[in-house]
Amino acid sequence: MPLTVTILGAALPLPSASDTLSGILLPALGFLLLLAFYGWLAYRSSSHALLTTKPFGIPDAICGGILAIWMINVIWQSFGADQAITLQAIIANSVFYISLILGIVGVIGFQGKSAIEIFGLEPSRFPKAAGTGLLWLLITYPLILAAQALVQKIFGSADDSQLIVKYFLEHPDLKHRAAVVLMAVILAPVAEEVIFRGYFYGIIRRYGGRIPALLTSSLLFAAIHVHLPSLLGLGILAIILCLVYEQTGSLWASITMHAAFNASTIVVLILWPEAIS
Repeated sequence: MPLTVTILGAALPLPSASDTLSGILLPALGFLLLLAFYGWLAYRSSSHALLTTKPFGIPDAICGGILAIWMINVIWQSFGADQAITLQAIIANSVFYISLILGIVGVIGFQGKSAIEIFGLEPSRFPKAAGTGLLWLLITYPLILAAQALVQKIFGSADDSQLIVKYFLEHPDLKHRAAVVLMAVILAPVAEEVIFRGYFYGIIRRYGGRIPALLTSSLLFAAIHVHLPSLLGLGILAIILCLVYEQTGSLWASITMHAAFNASTIVVLILWPEAIS
């Protein structure tokens, strides 16, 4: 029999431990079944993968390792630190993203190789790869939403949106929202796919194999966003982006999928802000 508590003379039932446990176990079981189904789909699609081992050299491994250590340090220092987003911070982050891309391209070019060819970014590959990325987003969106719903079920329904989401909702003027859209739909997808899927995943895949590359790059991608409630959903998204890259052999696919995912979130924020907040 559930416990009761009296508030202003009214007896309100409190959920029992068994009710709370079953309320979490059933969604968790459903999520695991959904995850198994998508794992089977990924296994089926892996037989048609087009990605080959890329010719990353020792300079790439050194630069990638330094960048990864720096990111881990940023993640570590972020725990317990107050964080805030401003327009200046968005601009600075955009400049930093562009600098990272130019640095990676420069390291690859220094070795006499083409970043365009290594990442499969030839313009002729865009239409087919982009279409595949959009298709994968439609197929796997339910899994990402289920992961976020499970996290919310476990940790409660408090407002745990990412800071950039709160910033977008609190600044409805064109200047601030344009900056967020530019960052989220163009700069972040391009930069993060080049860094995490193209560079990190490619380097670790060559020297350590697919599974270590998949897990390491995806965990780092999720953690660098420094938002614990989104960790599971972002980790699953990162794994899917790696699989899309594997299947197509072109970063155009993962860039398009990433950009469309962020764009869909912005559309929801504009049309149905209460759905996120």
